[in-house]
Amino acid sequence: MDVRIAHGDIARVASGSYEYITGIEEAVQRVRISALTQKGDFVYDRELGTDYTGLSADDELLKEKLDLRVKESCADIFDTVVEVLLWSQRRKTMLIKVTYQNTIQMTEVDLSGIIQ
Repeated sequence: MDVRIAHGDIARVASGSYEYITGIEEAVQRVRISALTQKGDFVYDRELGTDYTGLSADDELLKEKLDLRVKESCADIFDTVVEVLLWSQRRKTMLIKVTYQNTIQMTEVDLSGIIQ
């Protein structure tokens, strides 16, 4: 169980308490956080995130390299498998397939501020 993050902040229900998520929603949120955080940038956990050093948008093997690095950064997310399906060089986004306990959901991650 995790607290939902919406629009960069902790989501709350009408009563003011936190909104909690589980299952595939929790797995997707954890994958997104890991993929959007550059490894070493989160002060409370320097191991959180993905290592994007040395990657270039014009690399013909970028999708494969992103796939390996995102899989590594998400390896500790329980019962979750990730795969980068698509890299858009023009939009600088990657499409990630998240599988959690046989449930699949896609999520798009914008790396325009990270990959040049």
